Order: sequence, then C-alpha cells, then structure tokens
Amino acid sequence: MHRPKILFFDIESAGVNALRADLGFVILFGYKWAHEKTAKIIRIDYSALRHFSDKKLLEKASILMEKADLLVGHFAAKFDRRFIQGRLLINRLPPIPPTKLRDTCLIARSVANFSSNRLKHLAKVLSLKHQKRENNWPKAWFQVMQGNTLALKGLAEYCKGDVLALEDLYNRLTPFDNPHPRMYMNRNYCRLCGGAVHYRGVAYVGENLYRRYRCTRCQKWDRERTKIKDD
Repeated sequence: MHRPKILFFDIESAGVNALRADLGFVILFGYKWAHEKTAKIIRIDYSALRHFSDKKLLEKASILMEKADLLVGHFAAKFDRRFIQGRLLINRLPPIPPTKLRDTCLIARSVANFSSNRLKHLAKVLSLKHQKRENNWPKAWFQVMQGNTLALKGLAEYCKGDVLALEDLYNRLTPFDNPHPRMYMNRNYCRLCGGAVHYRGVAYVGENLYRRYRCTRCQKWDRERTKIKDD
C-alpha cells in the first residue's frame, strides 16, 4: 500500500510582534516526517537574521511542505500556516499547496474538555513519551534578535522537542478524530494507519445498517460503506 507522507511541523517567530506576519519573521522551521525517527530544523542564518529576512528559510520549508500528503501542527490552522503564508506574500514567494491540515489543538478542543489545550498541558495529562521542553521566554527570543546564535541553537532544540511531542499527541488523538481524511484507499484496512481491522457490531445510519469495525493497531472505529442487505 502507498504510505502517505505526513509532515509534522512547528515554527518559531521573532520580531516587533512575533504573532503577526507583517511585524515578525520566521527564525526556525522544525519538522519531522512520520516515517523518520528524528526531528530536524531549518534555521535562519546569521546574515539573514541581521537583515530580518526569512526568505531563504521559507524557500526551503516550502519544498518540504509541497511534498507532504498531510500536514500536522498544533494551533497551526490558526497561527503557523497563516503566519507562513503571510511571510510568503511579503517575500513575493509562491503559495504552498492547499494540503489537508490536522490541527491537534483544535482536535483536542473538539473531542474533549480539557482545562487547557496547550501542547505542554496535553503532553503532561496524556503522559506522552515526549514532553514539551522548557524555554527561556522571552529572554532567548530577545537574544536571538540581538544576533546571539547560541540562543538560536537553544531555541532549535526546544523546537525539536515540540515537534516530537506534536507527533505523540497526533497519534494519541487520531483514533478520536472522526473528520480525519482517509489516508489508505484500500477499504479492507484501517483508513488512517493501514492496520488490520476487526468487525464488531453494526452502525445505524438513517434506515440502513452497516458492518462496524475497529483497527487492531490504532483502535480507530469505522464502518463499511456498503449497507447490509435486507433478508
């Protein structure tokens, strides 16, 4: 079966207002492919940092995002992707493709009522393997703006930790994420992870009945698309 290319990503921004694309810029792009073991970082170089230019960084990040079948980020639908698109516009760069995006913050908000949907809190309460690392906010960001490359290196490690925690959170939430797009087209297997399925019970949809099953790998529930015929 075709294995989908899932890209987990996170950005770190800086500037007068690091939350707005016209007042800030991207200094780090952290990413990890689902089939790889380690997270990686695209860092702004010293010369570009001096000129507050993230153009080269965005060009490299765009190439990765173009290859993805699915993007995954935390609060990425509200911040990361929109910030990146704003910076692409300002840098006169072409847009990234309209790839499907799963936002773990919004998924957690829709399926549960946790006291906080921040990545750090969710990683803790769900006892994820990778926990969100402590940062030196805002001191480290101010140091980066002053050209401190050691501070930038420290933020890169922090960003890697976020990406690893993000992947753990995605894997935990996915079985609960009913709107998640189908990743495997062969309906004899789980539509999300490609695992074997075990049929258990039926699903009622209107006046029709469908055989219901659960994935033996990720535990995702689903149903057949062909209704059970009447006797």
